[in-house]
Amino acid sequence: MPDDRWLDPDEVARMRQRKRRQVDRAIAWHRHRKTVAAQQVTGRPGRAFNRLEAKFARLLDDWGIDYQWQFRLGRYVYDFHLPGRLLVEVHGTYWHADPRFYPAANLLIAQRRAVVHDIDKSHHAARSGYRLKVVWEYDLKQGAVKRSDFE
Repeated sequence: MPDDRWLDPDEVARMRQRKRRQVDRAIAWHRHRKTVAAQQVTGRPGRAFNRLEAKFARLLDDWGIDYQWQFRLGRYVYDFHLPGRLLVEVHGTYWHADPRFYPAANLLIAQRRAVVHDIDKSHHAARSGYRLKVVWEYDLKQGAVKRSDFE
C-alpha cells in the first residue's frame, strides 16, 4: 500500500544532510586508517600537524639543535625528540587547557580528555626513560621559550 504522507521539504533536506555526514565520516575514517597503516609500515609517523610545531621547529633550527619531528615511542607520538633522551610536546593553550588560563573545574569534555591523554603520555615517557618538556602556545608566542631549556 503506497504511503500517502508527504514529507516536509525541510525534513528531506535534514535527512540528506544526515546521510551526507555519515558518508563523509566514513570516508574520513577510511583515509585516517589508511594513513596510519602506511605510517606504521614505513616507521615514519608523518610531518608536523600544526603551525605551533612548525614555529618551534624553526626555533630549534635557529638554535642549531638537532631534533626528530613526530617521534613514536610505543603507542604514543611525541612532537619532538631531542638529543639526551628529551621529548618535547607543543601544547595549544585552549585544547590542552593551559592551567594558567583554564581552571580544572571549568574544563570542557574535550579539554579534560586532552589533559588525561597528556598525563598518560608524560607517564609513558618517564617509564621509558625519557624526560618530557611541555612548551605552551602562550610561551611560544610571547617569546618566553629559551634555548637553555633544551640543551
